[in-house]
Amino acid sequence: MLWSLLLFIITISILVTVHEFGHFFVARLCGVRVECFSIGFGKKIWSHKFSGGTEFVIAMIPLGGYVRMLDGNAKNLSTDEEKLVFDKKKIWQRAAIIFAGPFANFILAFILYWIIFMLGVVTYPVKIGSTIPNTPVATVNIPSGAELKKINNVQIESWNDVNFALMSILGQDDVTITYLINAGNNLQKEVSQRVDIRHWHFDIEKESAIKTFGLVPKTLEIYPIVSKIIPNSAAEKAGLQIGDKILSYDEHPYVDWNDFSAIIKKGNQIRLKIERENKNLYLDLTPSIQANGEGIAGLYLTSEAVIKQYGCLEGFGKGLEQTVLTTQLTIRSFYQLVTGVIGLNHLSGPITIAKSAGQTASYGFTPYLYFLAFISISLGVINLVPLPMLDGGHLIFLLFEKIKGKSLSIKAKERFYRFGFAFLLVIMGIALFNDVLRL
Repeated sequence: MLWSLLLFIITISILVTVHEFGHFFVARLCGVRVECFSIGFGKKIWSHKFSGGTEFVIAMIPLGGYVRMLDGNAKNLSTDEEKLVFDKKKIWQRAAIIFAGPFANFILAFILYWIIFMLGVVTYPVKIGSTIPNTPVATVNIPSGAELKKINNVQIESWNDVNFALMSILGQDDVTITYLINAGNNLQKEVSQRVDIRHWHFDIEKESAIKTFGLVPKTLEIYPIVSKIIPNSAAEKAGLQIGDKILSYDEHPYVDWNDFSAIIKKGNQIRLKIERENKNLYLDLTPSIQANGEGIAGLYLTSEAVIKQYGCLEGFGKGLEQTVLTTQLTIRSFYQLVTGVIGLNHLSGPITIAKSAGQTASYGFTPYLYFLAFISISLGVINLVPLPMLDGGHLIFLLFEKIKGKSLSIKAKERFYRFGFAFLLVIMGIALFNDVLRL
């Protein structure tokens, strides 16, 4: 719990800082004085006032933040100070300042995806092992071993992409799936088919989109050829080398990785028969014993999965593409929520975010970056919802001012703010209630 709480605070702090910096940066570009830049709400923990007049504050409650600009209703403003007031700026400048917050979240997500692709992502062919009877995809007879390439216009490079794409099509009448099949002579044929999904429904909290759609992933093939050896591991001490092909262990022919791995975990000495440079050799492997009592060899075998690293320019394009795709799918999810395709019981609040932050961080640095990018995009999309109290609501006020030639009265805005605040409280209450039920 402490780890999840710490990661939640770090995650929210990063996202809020970036969001508010977007407002701050464009406000300064437009000549608006920013009096306070606060990360968090409530009592000040630490503050510093810069020469430009902006006070930077870290507050006690790390669940948001704000940028306070010079108030046009303040008394005794000089002529020069009136030029620095937000309300005195042109409509397009105020709109740019408001939009800059959500836009900064999209920029952060893009940078994170760019970094991920340059660090390297695991890629492997997304092959179908079989289809489940009486499911949507079973109606189109996809052969076993077919490799998925597209679901509608979403490019498929992992089963995570498949899950993302299937979640985005809930509520539609049909979907087009594109896959490759073996056409003989080492050639592949691309096939596209439309699948009727009008009667496809499932509980996204309890059921898998992939399984209910009818897809059974083909097991990733792992070949008995050593691809990597951990220094000072049991495998290195046994004399194994990269490129060695494991033929048998304890006189049992190598069948698959799961069986071989199970033998290693027992921790007993294993007699290996390997092929090296067209010669058969015998080696004795004694697994190292871990704290949990299981054996570990310290070797990797060759598989269909490979880590692909992208160059700076190629990573830039992939990062931009992933940002656009995730944004589209996030907007689609909100649309499904509003139209009732996805129920309110699927809303998540801070507890779920905290648990997810802790879990993804425990999987490694890259999974956490993926999570941070996704939450950043979600925050950007939410803030653009045309609801008072949110950036989208402020943009709607500016649109009204542009059309009518004058802004709404203070009293009218206050009524809208009260409605928006009450609505947000209800939504946050539902999300928090759902979080408690999931505990």
